[in-house]
This record gives sequence, C-alpha cells and structure tokens, in this order.
Amino acid sequence: MNWIMPKDWKIRYKNELDLSTKYKEEGNLKEAWKYLERAHLIGQYYPIPHTEIHFRMLLFAIEQKNKKEILGQLVRVSFGWLGSWLNRIPVGNTGGANVPIFQPMPIPGDLLDILSDADQTSKSLSGLKKK
Repeated sequence: MNWIMPKDWKIRYKNELDLSTKYKEEGNLKEAWKYLERAHLIGQYYPIPHTEIHFRMLLFAIEQKNKKEILGQLVRVSFGWLGSWLNRIPVGNTGGANVPIFQPMPIPGDLLDILSDADQTSKSLSGLKKK
C-alpha cells in the first residue's frame, strides 16, 4: 500500500501543479491541462495526491463547462484513490476523460527518472514494482 509520497516525488508533483497554474493564469489552457496530466502521472500512485489531482481536473472542467470531462472526473474523484491504495492503477494514464480509465500508457521520457519503479510491462492495472 502506497500512503506516503517520497519527498522527491512531492517536489516534482508540486512543480507540475505550479506550471499548470502558471499557464492557466496566462490563458494557455492547453498547456495548463497538460501539466495537470503530468501531475496525475506522478500523483496516481498515492491515494491523497491521486484524489487531489482529479479534484483539480474536475474544477478545471467545471470552469471550462466541459460536461464530458466533468462526468469523467466525478467518477475518477470517487474511485481513483482505491486503485492507488491497492497499487492497481493504469501506469502512464494521463487521467483525463479523453482516455479510458483503465488504459495504461507510455510514461513521458522526462518523467521516467522519478517513475523508474513503475511497472510498465503490464497490459492492465499495475503500479509500483514490488521490491
């Protein structure tokens, strides 16, 4: 069970959130969303950050009046924490309603250093490799 996010992960997670906020303030919503997705890639391994990022995505969707994304995020906010708690998440999934909830995806190269323990070999739900 993954409860406490390591310090280096917290720093990277917060950096992605800060970049999202910066781009949103500048009116660049596409980039703002991209950095929410990147924060999701890091936060999805831990129940509290995973729920937090989906809540942020929900608020973003509400602000944009995006009904599909609002519905998608309501489901993810409600149940995403459970996958994190059980270490059964779709590794690499960006967390938006534009991709299937359980679809694993490749991890961007610049995040591989922090996510090196992510099980990228699974074709279904996985998580951090057991040590």
